[in-house]
Amino acid sequence: MDSHAHGLWFVVVTIFIALLLSIFPLGPSLAWARPDWLLLILVYWLLALPERVGVIVCWLCGILLDILQGAVLGQNAFAFAVIAYIIQVSYQRLRMFSLRKQAAFVLLLELFHILVNQWAENINGVAHTHWLIFLPALTTGLLWMLVRPLVAWFQRAFTVF
Repeated sequence: MDSHAHGLWFVVVTIFIALLLSIFPLGPSLAWARPDWLLLILVYWLLALPERVGVIVCWLCGILLDILQGAVLGQNAFAFAVIAYIIQVSYQRLRMFSLRKQAAFVLLLELFHILVNQWAENINGVAHTHWLIFLPALTTGLLWMLVRPLVAWFQRAFTVF
């Protein structure tokens, strides 16, 4: 079996799991703190396999997330494409960051994602104006310190390179 195809299935499975976790129903109080699972997985693969996961893959994942969440079509796609571009331009430097610095960077990327979503929702008149909209940035940044080593372990275990 081709090693490229071998690794591709694992990337697709992790993205699929992230999409499922993104739409998994939570209680009203927990929904405010829902981490951005898809962003976490996409950032991981953008840093780990920049030659396989890029702007187009992130854009397609954003479109899928828009459809699954019933969001304005293109808002997540645009945000993920810009985030992918930012990471692709500087992925070699980002790989050298400590886990904490990467978590802070992921927090900033999630803030950008939230602001793009708010902008798109404001244009359509459905935006939330509560300060809790920024809570996912904190949970996503903190969760990076768990997700990155965990997915890296699975990547080595399944020899995805």
